Amino acid sequence: MREAAEAAGGRDVELSMLVYPAFGPDPRRAAAKVAVLRGWGASSAGLVLDMPSQFVGPPEHIAEQMAARRERFGFSYYLVSDADMEAFAPVVALLNGR
Repeated sequence: MREAAEAAGGRDVELSMLVYPAFGPDPRRAAAKVAVLRGWGASSAGLVLDMPSQFVGPPEHIAEQMAARRERFGFSYYLVSDADMEAFAPVVALLNGR
């Protein structure tokens, strides 16, 4: 992602990403559920946890993931589907002002 900013030659670049949240108390279990629903098998939970666009776990964990990935990858902002907006409100509240 940083390569995109470098390729812009000093111009301001905004990077966005559509995110896919999966809420649950245990991030690994939530990731395994996502993997199974997508047909990848429960053993792919580790891969789901590493996906930049997939956020899993309780709102506090997801907020931390978002902040860390924003720093790592340089995202300007994230997009959340209309279907996930209400469930995502606690995450937004945790990130307010960051």
